[in-house]
Amino acid sequence: MKNKISCNPSMMTSPAISGQGGGRRRYGALACWLFRTGRPTTGAVVLWVCLLALFAMGTAGAQDAPPGPPPAPVTTAVAEGGAFSKPVHVTGTVEALASTVLSSEVDGYLAELLVDEGDTVTEGQVLAQIRALPYRYALEQAAALARADQERLRELRQGTRQEDIAMAKANLAKAEVVAEKANKNYARSQSLLEKKIISDEELDEAHERWEEAQAILEVEKATHERALAGAREEEIGAAEARAAASEAQAAVAKDRLDRATIRAPFNGVITAKHTEVGSWVSVGDGVFDLDTTSQVRVRVDIPETYYGRIVIGSDMSITFDSVPNQTFVGKVTKKIPRASGRSRAFPILVNLDNSEGYLASGMLARVMLETPNSGESSVIVPRDALVPRGPNHILVRVQDKDGQPIAEILPVKPGRYFGEAVEVFGDLRAGDRVVIRGNERIRPGQPLVLDRFLTN
Repeated sequence: MKNKISCNPSMMTSPAISGQGGGRRRYGALACWLFRTGRPTTGAVVLWVCLLALFAMGTAGAQDAPPGPPPAPVTTAVAEGGAFSKPVHVTGTVEALASTVLSSEVDGYLAELLVDEGDTVTEGQVLAQIRALPYRYALEQAAALARADQERLRELRQGTRQEDIAMAKANLAKAEVVAEKANKNYARSQSLLEKKIISDEELDEAHERWEEAQAILEVEKATHERALAGAREEEIGAAEARAAASEAQAAVAKDRLDRATIRAPFNGVITAKHTEVGSWVSVGDGVFDLDTTSQVRVRVDIPETYYGRIVIGSDMSITFDSVPNQTFVGKVTKKIPRASGRSRAFPILVNLDNSEGYLASGMLARVMLETPNSGESSVIVPRDALVPRGPNHILVRVQDKDGQPIAEILPVKPGRYFGEAVEVFGDLRAGDRVVIRGNERIRPGQPLVLDRFLTN
């Protein structure tokens, strides 16, 4: 009885392909052809057995050596080494370099307001006017009194006029004549009393007239001498003091009149208005708020750890959300040696140019503080080189094997971040090449095609 072996004709006509399945089809097709030719001869049987052995060997070889992954295109970068500094990112607040409340320095009726909120003003510009008429009258009165005291002082310094001296001399001569006449009448009255011609009362009257004439004579002598001598130093000193006091009172009156006009003490912008025309303002009442704009100051609270590292005069990079894609560079001008509250942060002041007017008081400032490096050597790679694996991280280092770059998976631990770079700890050295793109699915030992993307 003949053995029947059914064969699929497609096994003979199917094309040969590479791999394990293709080998099975080729050898199976040959075996079927041999048996379909009729009764197999001894040579055919031998050929058939050899084909089965080759088929088994091909199948075993295919299972023992599976094909590896294809080369992966990647972008690489070189790890850098050295002592690196870590920027400190803190926030601050913009302040006006000079800010003041312009208050009234006198009492009065507010007659004019010449500016409003948001107006730019220059130093010396008139901003408001308080009714000045009462202060103008007070100045005129004080000035008149000062002039009178000055004239009196000038008169005393020039001495007695010749007319006054002549008058004093004439009065003295008259007094001498009257005194001489009274003296003679008194002497005659004494002689007549001895002769009993006049009474005692008449003698007393003659004596009184003589005494009165002598007193008038002494007064006229003193007046004449004073006219000749002029004013004493004490009188001139007193007159000088009165004149100085009058001038001071006039100056005060003028100052009050000037202060009735409110002027800008420096260039800036009116940021607030506290009253309106027609209001009564008293000394100290606020009228405007004025802030400088050409320069501003950023107040930054820095952590205690970095206080000693900040150097006055050093540059500081600052950005603002209100001015995107622009970095301002200012200088540290002050370090305040007192911590603010529980934060243990110390204020530093940074001056910035604001001639373009981009910045305003109260804006949030983002400060990148450059600090000196610690001197510790580190290895730095781009942040894209790190690949997270659960709670850990790896990176792909490029190794050379017989001239072919292959991937080595290296576990690492990230340290400090420096913008787009990161410090790593592990078996990595400066100068090693690492994969920064295409590193997510690379297998250990996989061939690499370097810098295929050309993004760096």
